[in-house]
Parts: sequence; structure tokens; C-alpha cells
Amino acid sequence: MPIDAEQEVSVVIAAIVGAKFLDECLGSLETQAKKTGAETIVVACGTAEFAGEIAERHPWVRVIHRPERESVPTLRSHGVEAAQGRIIAIIEEHCVAAPDWLERALEAHSKGEYGAVGGPVAPQDYDRLRDWVVYFCEYNNQMPPWQDGETTSLGSANIAYKREVLLRYKDLLHTGYWEAGLHWRMLADGIKFRAAPKMVVYHCGPFNFGYYLEQRFWFSRAFSSARGLTAAKKLVYICLSPLLPVLLAVRMAQRVVKQNCHVAKFIQILPLLVPVLLVYVTGEVVGYVAGQGDSLLRVE
Repeated sequence: MPIDAEQEVSVVIAAIVGAKFLDECLGSLETQAKKTGAETIVVACGTAEFAGEIAERHPWVRVIHRPERESVPTLRSHGVEAAQGRIIAIIEEHCVAAPDWLERALEAHSKGEYGAVGGPVAPQDYDRLRDWVVYFCEYNNQMPPWQDGETTSLGSANIAYKREVLLRYKDLLHTGYWEAGLHWRMLADGIKFRAAPKMVVYHCGPFNFGYYLEQRFWFSRAFSSARGLTAAKKLVYICLSPLLPVLLAVRMAQRVVKQNCHVAKFIQILPLLVPVLLVYVTGEVVGYVAGQGDSLLRVE
């Protein structure tokens, strides 16, 4: 599709883990970013050496260095504020983009007045069951196939916002996971989301299982704190928490069956799913009781 002469799109990536995930992500973007004239911004927290190595390996990328450890949403917010594109596309550093990802994002935005468009997260070719556990737990509501059209559910691992719309919510960009706060606020304000099934990214492995359990705890605590529930609703969740692992497993299974997406793999990972769901619920309960703490800063 034709691209405007002016800056049309900016890609923002929060970098904490770095190579090899980030290198694979940027490798999937380089050709299409140059083709569309897109700027690519990596916001890297940590040492100056870490940021410098990214810039050296990928000289076509703009690197923003943040010396202190910051959360993924906060890192993304710095990238959003620095971006010049009319469209701001977000991809997770653990993902690689399909070769036409940017083209499909722009195509979806051309179909109407949407504040955000987003697509599915598909699995890469995993060698280990533990990586399938990560995929099913993190992206079960973003598995392909998708239906094209208006939606109320988009994930922040694969999404493209209109910059002018996103900047209306600058106060929310660094406060927590965007699915739990920002997106609901946008929808409540009447901003429309569109599902773009051909706008695909692929989640990469491998992950150490112990590392993932720790990350699952911190994410769940941060996510539950960001939901903004009343004290009464928090109490209900806490009282129901012994049942939640079973309910979550059932909901996940229903989505897998409905999407007809790797059902055999899901059955295989069920024993490994048990500890993950127990940790998930524990993190939620801690978040409701003790608040967010520094959990956002611990999520990578």
C-alpha cells in the first residue's frame, strides 16, 4: 500500500532482556521498516554499555537509554513521547514480526477511525513443552485465527495506536499494564479498536521454567493491582482464589478448543500448567492484599 511522504509509523520496543530476543525481533523488522520509512525506537534500561551494544548491532535503530530499571509500560511511554509517526506500533521484544506486519497495521488503520488496531500472537516452532506453557498462559486470548472487525480485546504485544489518541492518555502510559488500565479507559471514552487477523507476530522461546514461574508471579501481582477493583470485589476474588486455578484452566481450554489451536500440545502441557496457575493466583492475591509493590519493575 502507498506510504505518505511524512513520517507514517514509529515502532516502539521496550528492551530489558536484550539479545538474543531483541536481536531476533529487530531482525524481523529491519527490511519492512526501511521499506515503509518507519522509525524504530528501542528504549533500553540498564547500563550505557547495554544501550551502546544495541546501537552498534543495529545502527538503523534509534536507541533511548534509561539508566535506572523501569517497568515495561514506563519504557514504552518514553518511546511514545519521542516517536514522530502518525501511527505508533508496539511489539514485545520476545516476539518477531511477520514480514508484512507494518503494512498490515497501516492497512487496518485505513479501514476506519480506530484508536488502535492489533493482531494475533502465534507460536514460533518451540522445541520444548515449557515454552508451550508460556505461550498458552500468556497469549491464550490472542491465539489465531481471528475475525476481522471491531473488537474490545487487544493485547499490547502486537498493537498499533494512532499517536494523537494515545497521547491523550499520557498520564496512564506508565502506571500499569495497558490491557488492565489504558485500554479500558479508551474503550469507555468511545475509542474504537479493530482486530486485524493478518497483522501477526510470533512469540519466541526458550524460557527457563523457574524463571517463568517467577515472572508469572510478578506479572500477576502487578496486573491485579492495576485493575482498580473496589475493596468488596477484591475480597470476593480472594475468597474464590482456591477455585481460580481450575476456572482459569477451563477458560484456557475453552479458548484453545474454540480456536482449534494446538489442542494436542495443550493436553501435553497440562501437568506443567498446574504450578503456573497456582503461582498466577498467588500473585493476584498478594496484589489485592499488599498492592503492587515493586512488581512492575521485576517483570521482563
